[in-house]
Amino acid sequence: MSNRERRNERASWLIRKDLVELGNDLRTARLANGLTMRAIANRIGVSPTTILRIERANFEGASPDVLARQAAAVGLRVRIRAYPEGPPLRDAPQIALERKFLELLGPGAPPLRLEQGVTDDPLDRRAFDATLDIPGGLGLEFVTRFHDCQAQLRQGLHKQRDAGLARLLFVVKATHSNRHAVAAAADVIATTFPLGTRAVIKALREGKDPGANGLIFI
Repeated sequence: MSNRERRNERASWLIRKDLVELGNDLRTARLANGLTMRAIANRIGVSPTTILRIERANFEGASPDVLARQAAAVGLRVRIRAYPEGPPLRDAPQIALERKFLELLGPGAPPLRLEQGVTDDPLDRRAFDATLDIPGGLGLEFVTRFHDCQAQLRQGLHKQRDAGLARLLFVVKATHSNRHAVAAAADVIATTFPLGTRAVIKALREGKDPGANGLIFI
């Protein structure tokens, strides 16, 4: 079984487990309050069958709004949150960007170590897209598309700080939208990622510390 398939199976198992627990919590709260399924159904404008299905973790056709109203009717609150679960799955554009970067470095560069954890804390699910073994260590973030440039840069800097790495490099796909995003954050980049492509690549080809963080387009 591939890593992608294992992660998909784990994701499905976790959400199913959460839904079963949610159904049990709703049923327990309803009974503790002496309420029937019909009473809840009448209160929130659905059928008693819908209440039964949700309590049994059958959420087909149940919107988040229905879940929230059913929970409120028994004195609970439902919140939907996402939590870090390791590095994101690498898609074809990111893999292509990594290959271009390796070609740019050449054969003499240090090995690229993919998906390296930020800390040894098992509860810390953050990871760098890759790292390079240079003096002090270097974390790599490969960006095929900036969706919030300043936020992504800050997240990278936080990972660099917590990992204790000397340098951080953003390798960015050279698209018009990405260049526009970087230009809009030029003041932040000038102070935190001052090095560009030529200086960074020259140092990394020789396995040296480039001397500062960098952001390059390829």
